[in-house]
Amino acid sequence: MTSRPKHFIEERHAVILKLVKEHGRVTVKELCERFSVTVATVRTDLDHLEGIGKIRRTHGGAIASEKDAEPLPFGTRRMYYGAEKKSIGRAAAATVKDGEVIFIDGGTTAVEMRRYFADKSNVTIITPSIEVAHWLTTETSIAVYLLNGFLNRDSLSTIGVPSEETMLLMNIARAFCGAAGFTIRDGLTDIHMGFVEQKRVICQHARMVIGLADHSKIGVTSLASFAGIDDIDVLITDRALPPDIAREVGNHGIEVIVT
Repeated sequence: MTSRPKHFIEERHAVILKLVKEHGRVTVKELCERFSVTVATVRTDLDHLEGIGKIRRTHGGAIASEKDAEPLPFGTRRMYYGAEKKSIGRAAAATVKDGEVIFIDGGTTAVEMRRYFADKSNVTIITPSIEVAHWLTTETSIAVYLLNGFLNRDSLSTIGVPSEETMLLMNIARAFCGAAGFTIRDGLTDIHMGFVEQKRVICQHARMVIGLADHSKIGVTSLASFAGIDDIDVLITDRALPPDIAREVGNHGIEVIVT
């Protein structure tokens, strides 16, 4: 049997490290499915990456090593699947109606929505993202409420959980939330606890929760959940869902928009 070329192995290792950094963990099963390789091959990959200190093996998968546990920088993450994220952002913005109050989170997918509000009127956007707020300063028909909190210098977004009093005053029609992962069991998940808590509170008060996730996030669970499967109204993604996930999503009454 002809062996795989070395560059293919190195590319596979690079993708595994990216997934670990973005989602906090990977499983042997999902890696086998992603690369169409055997369990033995994936285990060899993980053994190699653990040997050079990049991951730590766990039962059935791996997590980031303690010395390499920081997530990828925001600027790096936004380059992965950039075209897909823009497409999702465009489709998400298209659902917004004139006069609505909406929430846009500070993740790499949700911030792409900022490009598509030129034809909107009397929309109020609540966001932790300084980039979103700055971009929309020229759109005079768009009002922006910037959530207060500590500044995350990487993403240029504020981290802080809005007070119950503040949330009771806000009539959020739609909450647009990017995610590091989406599964039936865990719903929408993220890797940064500060943003998880922020989005969890927003989703509890919004009339409609719209998850934004490119295909690499589907079937993946990240560190913590901010919206359970029964809290999600719409999922916007760039590829058709796997049949088993699509069936369960339909059973839960979630509308799926594929860009």
